[in-house]
Amino acid sequence: MNGIQDGYEQAYADKLWALLPDVYRAQDTELFGANGPLRELVNRIGAQAANVRRNIDRLWEDQSIETCDDWVIPYIGELLATNLVPGVNPPNQRLDVANTISYRRRKGTVAVLEQVANNITGWDAKVVEFFRRVGRTRHGLDPAIGQPLQPGDATAQLQQAEGLIGVMTRTGIGGLADLRNIDGARGARGAFDEYFYYADLRAADGSTGWYNIPNIGVFLWRLQSFLAGPVTPVAVHGMAGCYSFDPTGRDVPLFAAQRSTDTFGAGWVSPQQAQIATPISQAVLDANRAAVAPPLVLFPNPDIMAVQDAASGAMLPAEAVQIIPERGRFHIHSSPPPGPVVAKYCYGFASQIGAGPYDRRVAGALIPMPAPVVLRAAGAGALTQARAIPASGTVTIGGSLTCAGVNAVQVTGALTLQAAIQGRPLIRLPPGAVWEINGSPGATLVLDGLFVSGGDVVLTGSFDSVLLNCCTFDPGTEAVPGAAGSPPGGFALSADLRPLLPTRLWIEATITDLTAARCILGAVRTRKGSTGKAGLVSTLSLSETIIQALPDASEGGDGTALNFADGMASLSRCTVLGPAVLHQADISESILRDPATVDDAQAGCVRFSAWASGSTLPRKYESVTIPGGAALFTSTSFGQPGYGQLLASADAAILPMPLAPGAPAPSILAGAADGSEMGAFAREKTPQKLRGLTLKFQEFMPAGLTPVPILVT
Repeated sequence: MNGIQDGYEQAYADKLWALLPDVYRAQDTELFGANGPLRELVNRIGAQAANVRRNIDRLWEDQSIETCDDWVIPYIGELLATNLVPGVNPPNQRLDVANTISYRRRKGTVAVLEQVANNITGWDAKVVEFFRRVGRTRHGLDPAIGQPLQPGDATAQLQQAEGLIGVMTRTGIGGLADLRNIDGARGARGAFDEYFYYADLRAADGSTGWYNIPNIGVFLWRLQSFLAGPVTPVAVHGMAGCYSFDPTGRDVPLFAAQRSTDTFGAGWVSPQQAQIATPISQAVLDANRAAVAPPLVLFPNPDIMAVQDAASGAMLPAEAVQIIPERGRFHIHSSPPPGPVVAKYCYGFASQIGAGPYDRRVAGALIPMPAPVVLRAAGAGALTQARAIPASGTVTIGGSLTCAGVNAVQVTGALTLQAAIQGRPLIRLPPGAVWEINGSPGATLVLDGLFVSGGDVVLTGSFDSVLLNCCTFDPGTEAVPGAAGSPPGGFALSADLRPLLPTRLWIEATITDLTAARCILGAVRTRKGSTGKAGLVSTLSLSETIIQALPDASEGGDGTALNFADGMASLSRCTVLGPAVLHQADISESILRDPATVDDAQAGCVRFSAWASGSTLPRKYESVTIPGGAALFTSTSFGQPGYGQLLASADAAILPMPLAPGAPAPSILAGAADGSEMGAFAREKTPQKLRGLTLKFQEFMPAGLTPVPILVT
């Protein structure tokens, strides 16, 4: 009943049933093989006995913070008098309690502040004492800066180790800025700034008032770095030996890997730029490759970035490959040119939603795996062979290579099509192609961890249920006005000149329940099929999902993101980029950036959400109004690291509304029911993490100093 496959429930139910007199067991039911009311009651008692047994088995594990259940964490924290931060995810709370003693031993140091920031938030962090960046007159007790005889000699190494001179700009500590290095100048007012400033006596608020003696800057990188690969790179049209790392052919900035927790503790060293989960610049990559002994090799590195021979798996050496990290491309200039290659790379994103190389089982839905279970390796023809996808069963696609197309699917029973754990296979359809999935009455379909790009997905026939879990249906990319090779008002082009078309989910089928959880989707719409009947979804459930519709000429102008003429739609923690047309709707903690129309406004509710002016919606509770198409996000271009991430200025878009005396100001950034942000990234609990960080720093910072949290990404 609870999904735990330990056999306890059946064992205890059978044992209790065997203890009953035969006369009662015989009279329980006259149907062979069926349970009567007495047996059903015994089964339920057995289930509770199984829960008691599991709790007894867990008692030893619950005595340790590493193995205890989540509900035990506050009790162990109380024994240590840990100032536990409320509202933070259990894994971060577990780290907080586990490291309490270590924190207290190193209290007041930069090392412990960086570790606290990482453990509480899960983000990469760098702590900068701003008083060290204030320009001042030097006195006789200051160490001499001088000028080294040559770069890299003993004097230069000592100066850099002591922080007396900038690594790139060679600006002396507290001295005048040396502006001759372009890359060093670009880093001004950042975590790796090498310049010095006049004292700023304004109150620090994250963007101003940094350079004052009591201020300590806490630079935070919220984006996560995901290692993808080996993937199938896309050859750049007309440029021999040049490829795009991204398997859809987009220009995607390359990221460094997430900082390892092993860098904290006794071996702590303040991180360099190449050790932070942030886009890699050309200057950083070139300096890393030129360094004699860099703390972390960026390329070739199987955990960050590598190009491999597809046949042997051998990594190509650094001298044979030129990397352009800002565009996510590489050029192989070895002679003779190698055969087919595969690549590994890190990309950035704000959360573990959509298809990605992470463990989808953590806090995810229980995915059914009906028999027979078939494993297929991803590759060009993996899904276009005869009987590649059966009518029922489970097909697991291993690896992250590109599948060039997929056969139409006929579902007659229960079918699960999924990516392997921590895999990210791409189904790249030919431009304008359609992947049709037809269901027979009573069929169930599960798509888990799939990445589909290039064409539409069409559901036909009849399904009892359809589940999309951690899937990405490429929303497409609009052409940048004036971009070379892109038609005006059309779609951007990939490296091999394919248009980056949206992958829309067309529903021509009759579906009882359609569910999407932790997905990134293009438009989801019903339409008439070949039979002339319109698709029908009785219950639509979307949670922690981004739905985006781009202007679509084939749909007569601006396409709608959601279009359902019948049924009930439930949206929880969703971000909808595009108009929506629904029959009935229940909307919670979501963002409707564009006008939405609900036919039956008497049913349902809109709670803790942001909705565009001009919408027709059910009754609202604790919600805010924004202008249609408001600029709320770092980026609305799929593939960019900040896609769907709220700007720090998002609350400025809220239209004036009457407030009760003493009521708090309305907020999108902290307006969800639990105080997190609205939309698909509510699960990241950014406001709670920032509040918790300030609370913990009060405990471990030196007296009289003030933390200044600064969100870099």
